[in-house]
Amino acid sequence: MIEQEEYGERFIVFIDILGFREHINKTVQDSEYFIKLKDTLNFIADLKKENDAEKERMGKEITVFSDSIVISYPVEQKGSAFFLILDVVHIQLDMMQKGILMRGGLTVGKLCHNDNIVYGPAMIKAYELETNVAIYPRVVVSQNILEIAAINASPQHTPKEELQWVMSMLDIDRDGQFYVDFLSQGQEANDHATYIDALYNIRKLIVDELSDDPRPPVRMKYEWLKSRFNTIVENVLKETDLIIE
Repeated sequence: MIEQEEYGERFIVFIDILGFREHINKTVQDSEYFIKLKDTLNFIADLKKENDAEKERMGKEITVFSDSIVISYPVEQKGSAFFLILDVVHIQLDMMQKGILMRGGLTVGKLCHNDNIVYGPAMIKAYELETNVAIYPRVVVSQNILEIAAINASPQHTPKEELQWVMSMLDIDRDGQFYVDFLSQGQEANDHATYIDALYNIRKLIVDELSDDPRPPVRMKYEWLKSRFNTIVENVLKETDLIIE
């Protein structure tokens, strides 16, 4: 039995696979896609198995169910906001390589998170950010994260330096929302070739989905991703041959 007298203050992210219903529908007619989706879900499940050492060292918790992932860190752990955002970058880069898009919400607040038990106001807020605000293939970050991240800087950083590190992984969208800018974080991939391969995979996904004349809500998501993708390859990579017309 889990003993918990009160909520703890924790940074939390709730992420799930975008368009999971459509992915399931594809598996019915396509055996290769069935294997691809199964491998993807196995990858998500393995994230929890890899967390044992970090759980002892940093108080990190991971809960996985179906197509969703919840990760949290205690606020009192110095630098934990940065590490949580870095986790999101790595997950999105890994999933991008598989041609899978994710959407989520990252926030901070009162939370009970112990193994597969996760609940509290912060969980509700993260879920609402994912469901009602993220909309596109992005992980939205609540603005109160920034102030707390600076206050709880890692020992190696001043508050200003910590905030700069956090902001280096974020961008502000046209609607004023901060989100994890995983597409530009090529330095976090295993190597540059892996990063470029992942970009080609996501480029193919965007082109294929838009060429299928999707429903307006789906088209809106992929048009957003196309715009962001083109910005990255043109301004960061300078590889215009990847530009999607």
